[in-house]
Amino acid sequence: MRADPRALRAPLIRWYRKHRRDLPWRRTTDPYAIWVSEAMLQQTTVAAVIPYWTRFLARFPNVAALAAATEEEVLALWTGLGYYSRARSLREGAIEVLKRYRGLVPADREALLALPGVGPYTAGAIASVAFGRPEPVVDGNVKRVFSRLFAMRGTGASHERKHWRIARALVEGPSPGDLNQSLMELGATVCTPRSPSCPRCPVAKACRARELGRQESFPPASIRKPVQDVRVAVAWIVRSGRILLERRHPESPLRGTWDLPATLVRNKDAGQALSHALRSRERLEASPGAPIATVRHTILATRLTIEIIPMRLKGLTPRTASLRWIEPGEIERIATSAATTKAVQAASSRSSSGSRGRVKRYDFPSIKGTAPKAQSSPAQ
Repeated sequence: MRADPRALRAPLIRWYRKHRRDLPWRRTTDPYAIWVSEAMLQQTTVAAVIPYWTRFLARFPNVAALAAATEEEVLALWTGLGYYSRARSLREGAIEVLKRYRGLVPADREALLALPGVGPYTAGAIASVAFGRPEPVVDGNVKRVFSRLFAMRGTGASHERKHWRIARALVEGPSPGDLNQSLMELGATVCTPRSPSCPRCPVAKACRARELGRQESFPPASIRKPVQDVRVAVAWIVRSGRILLERRHPESPLRGTWDLPATLVRNKDAGQALSHALRSRERLEASPGAPIATVRHTILATRLTIEIIPMRLKGLTPRTASLRWIEPGEIERIATSAATTKAVQAASSRSSSGSRGRVKRYDFPSIKGTAPKAQSSPAQ
């Protein structure tokens, strides 16, 4: 049996209403709350997002509250989710909505697309789920469902357009929000990348890939980028029990808003590289010691080996907005990268133990950004 998009709507919606997971953002049609959930769910799992979404909505319950907040306040609540540009865009979008739409999130797709950080998927999700507009959504999970239903192979712009054409045909009709969420839910819980649960699928009889017995051949496997090994040095500067952090700098290989001062090390001594970076970026004179620990951290296809270098400042720290001193216990409330958090933990442990000599190596699980890796769909 070949899949007909028009015949798929009813079984998908029935299945979704019976089997959908009880997620907090599914208990509301508030477009602002749904917008926040979509921003958080990008590249992050549902399990990781739920407590962040709950805390964020409690602190910033509406567009006006978020627009009135400082970037630092927003990033503090985002710390641990990673990809901090999402938080910045969300705040900037709230400011735009307050200015242009009096704090009311627009229902029109084009108006949504004009907001910072809102792409076609997010615009379609907000418009369909919050406003009942027949706007399509296509993400990684939806693509996998379509690829198997229609035995679609290939990549590139033309293939992408095919997915959106199917999504557009499907969403036309009653309950567009439930239809879109049924596709995301199906991809997240049933039509999974490996070992899909075909007996549980409401449209299994229409699936061409299942008919061929080649479910896991669709979609075609993506070509992974080769892993790049990068050597990094970070400065461990402590004064009166406080740690020196630097605001994100274009030359820093780390991804937080605030991190331990860092630099790439290319064919030179790590301590010398750090001394040069601090002098040129912050006008700081500091003498390096021997490395006290090494941590490893993976960001996408980049594998970082991070040497932690204790440094002694010469003179006073310049009064500048790009530097700040923090107590060690504050690190969890500041928008730092996961790499910096690891480095602080390792250096603190090393310092408190009073050990000397051989550098201690810490191996941590590879993570994507600073939150658990997702299957690429906000419905996970």
